[in-house]
Amino acid sequence: MTTTAISMEHDLNRPHMRIVPLYAQDSVQWQAFLMCVLAGVFYCYEYYLRVAPSVIQPQLMEAFNISQGGLGTLVAYYYLAYVPLQLPAGLMMDYWGPRRVLTVACLCCALGTYLFAFSDALVLAKAGRFMVGFGSAFAYVGVLKLANIWLPHRYFAMMAGICTALGMFGAMSGGIVMAKFVALSSWQQSLYGSAIIGFLLTAALWLIVRDKSDREFRNIGRASHKGLNIWTELWAVIKTSQLWINGVIGCLLFLPLTAFAEFWSVSYLEVQGLSKQSAALGASCVFLGFGLGGPIWGRTSDFIKSRRKPLMAGAICSSAVAVYLLDAQPVELMLLYTTLFALGFFASAQILVFAVGEDTCKPEMSATTVAFTNLLVMLGGFLLQPLVGILLERMPVVTVDGFRLALLVMPIGLILAAVLTFFLRESYPENIDR
Repeated sequence: MTTTAISMEHDLNRPHMRIVPLYAQDSVQWQAFLMCVLAGVFYCYEYYLRVAPSVIQPQLMEAFNISQGGLGTLVAYYYLAYVPLQLPAGLMMDYWGPRRVLTVACLCCALGTYLFAFSDALVLAKAGRFMVGFGSAFAYVGVLKLANIWLPHRYFAMMAGICTALGMFGAMSGGIVMAKFVALSSWQQSLYGSAIIGFLLTAALWLIVRDKSDREFRNIGRASHKGLNIWTELWAVIKTSQLWINGVIGCLLFLPLTAFAEFWSVSYLEVQGLSKQSAALGASCVFLGFGLGGPIWGRTSDFIKSRRKPLMAGAICSSAVAVYLLDAQPVELMLLYTTLFALGFFASAQILVFAVGEDTCKPEMSATTVAFTNLLVMLGGFLLQPLVGILLERMPVVTVDGFRLALLVMPIGLILAAVLTFFLRESYPENIDR
C-alpha cells in the first residue's frame, strides 16, 4: 500500500479544515495525473458526440423528415438531459465517488450513440440523444472531482485547462473526422464506430480510476460524508450570489461554442461559400483556440494570482472578435480562420469560472459547486441552439445576413459577460477581495 500523509489545510478564503493528501512518491502523482487525464479523455469523447451532428445536418433532416427548427430541437435533447442533471451529478460524485459514476456515465453515452445510429424513428433518435446528454453530464464534473481528491490545490486551474483542451480536441474531431468518415461510409456507420470506442473507454475507466488515495483516506472521506448535511450545503451553494454571477459569466463566455461552433457554425460558413470540409475546419479553429487558450488562461491566472482580471480581459476581447466576425464582409480564408481561432482563444478564459467555484467551496462539496456552475454554463446551449434554428426557420430564404441576425445572441452575450465581470469579487486564495 502506498503511504500517504494526511494534513489539514487552512487558508483565509476557506475558513474550514480540509483533508489534503501529501504525496510522498512520484509514482502516486503520476497515477493521479493518469486518472485525471483518462477522465479528460471521456470528456473529449462526449464532446465529440455532442458536436458530431453539426456535419450531418442534411442527412438527419432527410432521415427524420424534419426542418431546421426540428433539427435544432433534436440536437438540443442532449441539453435537456445535461442541464437538469448537473446538480444531481455533483451530489452523486461527492457521495459515491468518481469511479462508479464515470463508468456508468460513459456506458450511457455509448448506448445512447448506438441507439441514435440504429433508430429510424424520431422518438428513438431523441431518446438516444437524451442518453448521450445524460452520460455527458458527469464528464467535466468527474475530472475536476478527481483533481480535487488527488492533486494539490495549485494544480486545479491547470487541470481545468488541460481537461478543456481535451474536450476541444474531441470537438474538433467531431467536425473534421466525422465529415471524413461520413464521406467514406455513412453517418450511421460512423456513429456505430463511435459507440464501440465508448464501450472500450468504459472498461478503462472502471479499471484505472480510483476514488481515494488509500484505505485510510477512504475511511476519512466516508466519515466526513456522514457528518455532512448535504441539503444544507446545497442550499448554501445555491444562495451564494457570487456563484450565480460567476456561472452566468461562464454561460455567456461559452456562447461561441454552444450557440455557434458546436452546431450552427458549419452551416453559417457554408452559406458564406465554404465547402463542408472547409467549414468544418473553420469550426474546429474555434475549438482549437478554446483548447489551447484554456491552459494558458489557467497558468496566467495562477501567475498573476487573480481570477477576475483574466475573466474580464477574455470577455472584452472575445466580444470584440465576435462583433468583427459577424459584421465583416467575406474575407480571405486564412484571416477568417485566424478570427475564429481568436474567438475561441479569448472565450476560453471561461474555464476560470470553475476555479472561482473551487476557490470558494468546501472540499466535500467541490463536485456540487462545480456542477452548479456547469449547470448555469450549459443553459446557453439548452436555450440558444434551438432558438437560432427557430429564427432561421422563420426566414423565407436562409442567407448570410439571416444567419448574422440569428447569431447576434453571441456578441450580445459576450458584451454582457464583460459587464458582469465588474461585479465579480476576486476569489484567488492569496488575493481575496474583502
